[in-house]
Amino acid sequence: MDTLDNDLSGVKLLLFDVYETLLNMAEVERKVNNILDSKWGYHIWFEMFMEYCFVDNCTVQFNNFTSIAKATMIMAGNSMGKSVSEHDIKSVLEILKHVPLHEGVQEGLSGLHDLKVRIAALTNSPQQIVLDRMERTGLVSYFETVLSAEHVSKYKPSLEVYDWACKKLSVKPDEVLLVSSHGWDIAGAANAGMQTAYLQLDKKMLYPLAPKPNIICRNLNDLLSQLQSRMAKV
Repeated sequence: MDTLDNDLSGVKLLLFDVYETLLNMAEVERKVNNILDSKWGYHIWFEMFMEYCFVDNCTVQFNNFTSIAKATMIMAGNSMGKSVSEHDIKSVLEILKHVPLHEGVQEGLSGLHDLKVRIAALTNSPQQIVLDRMERTGLVSYFETVLSAEHVSKYKPSLEVYDWACKKLSVKPDEVLLVSSHGWDIAGAANAGMQTAYLQLDKKMLYPLAPKPNIICRNLNDLLSQLQSRMAKV
């Protein structure tokens, strides 16, 4: 796809979201839809899940990611007239530990690694769960570190999370290209001063009132191709 901004010459680090951006959530979607007996079950739960993460951002309380996942699963069930059991919740959380990579992710990361730019991850999920999953998939070798928003008791897209990540990685915001399939993540990173690359997946969309991403791509190989083209012009 066409790029929206041609100046990424100052980018020193690629900062990846993990779930949905790198890891395929299709199996989780099928499971949640089955539990809630609706083809919209997953989307209702996930939107509610994110909503209450953002509620925590705006209040003095902070609940861990797993607790919010559990609470909103029950809420989603109640809103749809379905009783969600503890067993149902545990089965979804267990699948989250084993979701597969999107097709082409390892090939794309290998190519991006060859560009000689730093690569790291920034997730709202618990750090150890993400590290365990990345180790089992072999992804961890491409990343210098995996950062979790849990360490600042906030969730993306809070600007505090992106600012903290920059400090941890010793980079300025405009030296970072955040790669995500979530429109709210792109909006948060852009407003924190980062460059952004939107990985366009089915059923996902950008927030039209947020700053436009520097890159829109179909997958990591597309991202690689666009970055190679730009670097060749620098």
